[in-house]
Amino acid sequence: MNKEFLRMQQLAGLITEGEYKHNIEEEETQDPEALKDAEAGLKAALNTLKAGVNTIKPSPQDKELKESVALTVGLIAGAPGLLSLLGRAVNGVSSLFQKDGKEGTVVGNALKKWGHALEESYLGIIGAMLVKAFPTAYEGQDVHDKTTPLYDAAHTIYAGILAAAAVTSGMGALEAHNIIATGLEGGLAAFKSAEVVDLAKKITSA
Repeated sequence: MNKEFLRMQQLAGLITEGEYKHNIEEEETQDPEALKDAEAGLKAALNTLKAGVNTIKPSPQDKELKESVALTVGLIAGAPGLLSLLGRAVNGVSSLFQKDGKEGTVVGNALKKWGHALEESYLGIIGAMLVKAFPTAYEGQDVHDKTTPLYDAAHTIYAGILAAAAVTSGMGALEAHNIIATGLEGGLAAFKSAEVVDLAKKITSA
């Protein structure tokens, strides 16, 4: 998307002046190498998660989650194999940025772009992981049904994965969340910042 196209959108009233300026700023902070790293890293991480689904065991806190409805960072950390698998996936993403010396906003914007592109694929596999970890709590739920607790939980974990990848590449956790969440379904309003930031920190230390 070039400046002329964005300007035409603004003049036609399709975007506001504020959106125009934001899009121009974002366009200028896109780095081709960082975008390539984000694509390769997130696709490899998705394969890591797929390969590891069957290593996840039912959590002893499955019943507790069923009764409380909301998935907490503590419950994720207590699910056997779940947090360590997320950590391995994130390390695979961040290692590419580190190898190419990419950090800060260019990493956040690259993860935002490819995070949006791969969102549906990730939600499917994260949903499968959560059903393995909490079979009773999420029994019969469809991760693509936005009215279910499973969708909310998978959505939060995905934002946490992306934020963690940005954090391990030199961004602050809250800054990473604020950039990345705007590219996901529902935008910033769809997430509780504290939960995503907390989860990102847990993943980076897994």
